[in-house]
Amino acid sequence: MVLAGSFYFVTQNKNMTLDGTKVMDITLDKSSIVSSDFLFETVHKKKIEIDVEDKIFHIKGMEDKTVFLKVFGWDCKFCKKEIPELVNLKKQLGDSFEVIAVEAQHFSKEDSLKYMKEYGINYHIVPGASQSKFYAYLQEKYGWTGIIPLTIVISKGGDVLAFELGSKSYSLSELMKAALLRE
Repeated sequence: MVLAGSFYFVTQNKNMTLDGTKVMDITLDKSSIVSSDFLFETVHKKKIEIDVEDKIFHIKGMEDKTVFLKVFGWDCKFCKKEIPELVNLKKQLGDSFEVIAVEAQHFSKEDSLKYMKEYGINYHIVPGASQSKFYAYLQEKYGWTGIIPLTIVISKGGDVLAFELGSKSYSLSELMKAALLRE
């Protein structure tokens, strides 16, 4: 009886899972996936070019780094919980590691800058309002349903080492160590 109630809750409330993980309302428009080239512009106006071929991510200027490519939201409690750990990982690993975080809840650039200052964020934040092509790619190639936080761990060679959805019982540093062992 408990399982039936749980299933009903999840299927009826499409914006939240049982553990409270946010689910973004993403609609797949396959016609928008004409290529797998993405151009992100951070809130600090840095351009990040990503070319994806056969699920290999080529991130211009970051080829020699391990990258966490994230989709998150400022209103997501699990996303906010990860911020201090991401800041610490970036400090510890320095130039060998990068974080690109796409803010999917459509907050303004000004709000993102405010939150970056408040949380001491030392990595790239990309406004997600114009990233529907990227979201559609994630849906088509990985079956992503809009659950955040989403963490894609990308090796120095561009291979996807991990594709992690939602809140986890382990830390991001543990995920990083496990992913690097696969490299």
